[in-house]
Amino acid sequence: LLNKYLGSIEESELLQLLLPPTNEMFTEGGIVKLASNIEAIPDEEEEFRKQVIREVVSANFISKFIEQYDSNTEEVYRRNLTYVISRVAYLGDKAVISSLVKSGVIKHLITTWEHSTDSEVMFNISATLQNVAYDKGDFSHVDHLVEEGVLT
Repeated sequence: LLNKYLGSIEESELLQLLLPPTNEMFTEGGIVKLASNIEAIPDEEEEFRKQVIREVVSANFISKFIEQYDSNTEEVYRRNLTYVISRVAYLGDKAVISSLVKSGVIKHLITTWEHSTDSEVMFNISATLQNVAYDKGDFSHVDHLVEEGVLT
């Protein structure tokens, strides 16, 4: 379906179709739509997936993550929320990674992982932590994690 749209509509229109409105992004339906649509973007469309992630980050996803995670204990919601944050960590640039650390999201994820019993949430958190600590051959984020007190 995505490939069909990529050829026939503008990228900005496609973004509007794929992303829930900002005021609905953290609703149960919004986060399901967001996670499903990010996952549905083909691997060969990584640049477009990065654009989607930039839009998610610009909607203050990182700064709202902890509050949203803590306020909604539904497993499916948390699975989708942690999936999206793992994609943010994977596709985000150094500024995004820095924001994840400075906002307390990474520290929160470590604590959450220690107490989680849901294997999918744990997998998504592990992927996020791996993507932050090791960025395509670059371990420089580990120093940043130590500086911020996330790792000792």
